[in-house]
Formats: sequence, structure tokens, C-alpha cells
Amino acid sequence: MSYLLYVLGAAIIIVTLIDIIWTTLWVDGGAGWITDRLTTGIWRRILKSGKENLMNISGPLILTVTLFTWFFLLWFGATVFFAGDLGAIVHSSSSQSITWYQLPYYSGFVVFTLGIGDFTPQTTFFQITTALFSGIGMLMLTFGASYILSIVSVVVEKRTLARNIMGIGESSVDFLQTIWNGKNFNQLDDVLADLNSQITQYTLQIQAFPLLQYYHSEDIEKATTVAIAVLYDSVLVLRYGIKTERLVNTTLVDATVKSINNFIDTSSDGYGNLFEDYYKNPPELELSSLEQTRIPLNRQEDYEKNMEEYEDKRHQLQKIIMIDHHDWPNQ
Repeated sequence: MSYLLYVLGAAIIIVTLIDIIWTTLWVDGGAGWITDRLTTGIWRRILKSGKENLMNISGPLILTVTLFTWFFLLWFGATVFFAGDLGAIVHSSSSQSITWYQLPYYSGFVVFTLGIGDFTPQTTFFQITTALFSGIGMLMLTFGASYILSIVSVVVEKRTLARNIMGIGESSVDFLQTIWNGKNFNQLDDVLADLNSQITQYTLQIQAFPLLQYYHSEDIEKATTVAIAVLYDSVLVLRYGIKTERLVNTTLVDATVKSINNFIDTSSDGYGNLFEDYYKNPPELELSSLEQTRIPLNRQEDYEKNMEEYEDKRHQLQKIIMIDHHDWPNQ
């Protein structure tokens, strides 16, 4: 009997369970320590590979590796724990003690199939722990299934947000031209209120499921980071580039700017030290590109002065876009 193996096996299982619960159930906690380092490490290697095909499957790949890592750690922890006393587990028909190479089979059978197979625990202690590990395995399967469904559902919502923005315009100039009716931007009110709500919801979903950031789409119309950059430049022009504020609902515009700022901060925190590898100035919007729309515009100098407080946010958003393997949308 080895108490060291008991402690080690129990520690592996407890740490893994904490990571699973942290990642799947704690809405404000982000990913657990194991999951965070695992997913970030895989994503960094995918980025360094520069292979677009690998980028396109990065989300499902990282999700699959995460789930298998959880399963393996639970399996390994149970194996180490049961190794503490091989004589306490015997073959059902021959009553011979289990061997080292048979132990992974028994542990896997207990954790993943809710049974004990060809072997039977002989002591009360091992009978209880066998039942406990079976319960942990069932819990893991439930958490894993619900986590997959949640991720897939939110990815669909994420790409819907991108399409809703890109459907209006794939650049800030196109976006503003579409919503300008020749007199004002009143038709934007309902659209902006809906987009603001979607961005806020998506930001909260990133906090709950950081793995969402690793779902990459080669299709620019489904690239949420690029779409948000289009909207960000558009609403900043509406706020500081328009000569007459009466033409636009400044309350809605300010709320949208705030929502996007929250998205940028949340995404930046989620990527962590990946930001250190990226730096590039985002292009500045020239108001002259909107002159043909006959929108009453401020002077470029006044616009740029007001934009100074948003330089840091735009730089952060540029990094997020680059990590997502895209470029800032054309103006």
C-alpha cells in the first residue's frame, strides 16, 4: 500500500476537476489554469505555422484537445490512485490481483463506462472510491457535452454578428454610405441598438468561454473582429466626424463605443501575452473619403484631435485582428 500514490492520484483528479468546473461553469472566471495554458500554447503554434488550413480548424482542434486532456488526466489520476494497492483489485473469475499493465484498463472502465468490467475491488475503501470515480466520469461526460453545445451555439451567434455588420458595409465608408439617407442617420437607431446588444452579449460569452477567440474564419464576412473594426470606425466618425450632432443619436453611438471598448478589453485579457508578438498601427480614416456622400463633416484636424483618446483602443483592436489572422478592413 502506497499512500504517496493515493495522494498523487487524488491530487491529479482534484486539480483536473477544478479546471473543468472553472472552465465550463464559472461564467466570469474564464478558462482554468490547465486549459488556459494548453489552449494558448496550441494557438501560438498554429499562428507560427502560418498555415491557413490549420487556422480554419483551430477552434474545433483546440476544443477537441482540451476535452481529451481532461479525459486523460482523470484516467491517469484514477490509475495512479488505484496503483496504491494492487492487491485490493482482483480478477472476477480467477481472483488474481490486478497487474500494472491491466490497471489502466480497469481505471478507464471505471471512469468512462460506469462499470468495473473483469475486475472487482475487494476492500470497502476501493469499492467506495470506484463508485466515486464512476460518478466523476459521468459528471465529466455531462460537462463535456454541455460545453461543446454551448461553444457551437455561441460560434453561430458570433458569426451572425459579423454578417449583420458586414451586410451593411464591409468598410466604414460603405457602412456610413449605406445608413445615410441624405438627411440624417435616423434609420441606424434600430440597427445600432441591436448590434450594441449583440456585442455586449458576445463580450460576456468570451468571458465565459475564452476558447471562442480561437474559432477563426477565413471568410471575411464571418470574421467578427474585422466586422467590429468596421463598426468601431463608423461610430467614431458618427460621434466626432459629423458637423451636426442632431443628425445622429449620440446616446446610442456612445453606448456602442463603450460596448466595443469592453469587447476590446475582454479580448485583450483573453489573449494574454500573445499581444507581445504583434504591433502595427491601424490606418486612420480620412474624412475626405466621405465627401461624395454629402454628409456634413468636421475638419480632419478636429476629428483627429478627438480621436487621440481612442488610439490605444484601436491599437489593441488591431492586434486582436492580426492574431485572428486578418487585416484591418479597407477604409
